[in-house]
Amino acid sequence: MRGAGRRTRRRVAPLFPPLAAAVLFAAAPAIATADEFFPVRDENPLVRAFYLPLPSDSRLTDGMNLAATLSISNTLNVENRPHENLLVDGESDTLTLSFEDGLYQSWRYRITVPVIHDSGGFLDSAIDHWHRWFGFNPGNRPFYPQNELLYSYSGGRRDINITQPQTSIGDISGELGWYPIDDAHRTLSFWSGIEAPTGSVSKLTGDGAWDAAVWAHGALRWPQWQLAAELGAAQPFGDEIFGGAAHRLSVFARLAATRALGSEWSLRAQLDGQSGRVADSDIRFLGPSLALTVGAVRRLGARWRVEFGFAEDAGVNTAPDITFFLGIRRQSSAK
Repeated sequence: MRGAGRRTRRRVAPLFPPLAAAVLFAAAPAIATADEFFPVRDENPLVRAFYLPLPSDSRLTDGMNLAATLSISNTLNVENRPHENLLVDGESDTLTLSFEDGLYQSWRYRITVPVIHDSGGFLDSAIDHWHRWFGFNPGNRPFYPQNELLYSYSGGRRDINITQPQTSIGDISGELGWYPIDDAHRTLSFWSGIEAPTGSVSKLTGDGAWDAAVWAHGALRWPQWQLAAELGAAQPFGDEIFGGAAHRLSVFARLAATRALGSEWSLRAQLDGQSGRVADSDIRFLGPSLALTVGAVRRLGARWRVEFGFAEDAGVNTAPDITFFLGIRRQSSAK
């Protein structure tokens, strides 16, 4: 395997601590109008095929919502264990489309469709410059050519080896939520979802099986702040990627804090974590993950808003090195 002999610990530039503190606590008082979560999730190319629902931060009064989010994830991860070897070097672009609407008095539903493209990408040079400018440890990046694609894993029940650019639709999910509490100051909802095997196992955009998930969402709102949390569990009913090793229950959680800067702008920090997906593996990239997302929301009138920011692996080597995202949402009614 390429680079199997090098085991330098990778550390991506720690962008988030100073930025998160600055944007969340230096803001002037304003009126809270933003939603609670960014519509992002862990885009680890080896485990993205397994169902991990997007956050569910809508209100009953929203009516019909349409959303599109483009995420660009870049990572270089090298791990060698006595019986396992992993090299993930590449960039993935994920366009996530979702439609959500009300269903009866206290219910909402959502349909999500991802489209995924893998390639060598274009961010390697920018990341290298960032490391040099600020004196950060580049990890394994100097030992590998830029803008190349290689997703490789061996030692499990099945091997993975992807070297050519590819595009595929992912697994499509449908979800249903019940809202026992929803008012101007708080929201409590309970969701369940199912994901259909519409993706490609060979391209790592589907796990070849139906998956299911259940989770709870809670939010508290004040004039300048919003706090939200989610806790849930996901269960794949099969696994054709790792030969059954990922056919296991996983737990996921999210926590977000949003600071309003007036009626148009809001700033947010968000933590996303999940338990390990692959059993009997010592590879950190296949184990529990933790990512921190920092970004902003810009409202465009009463119905539209734009969201943008970046996510980093707060747990070293547990998620993609860096993910940039840009999303747009349309609500048929404003909160």
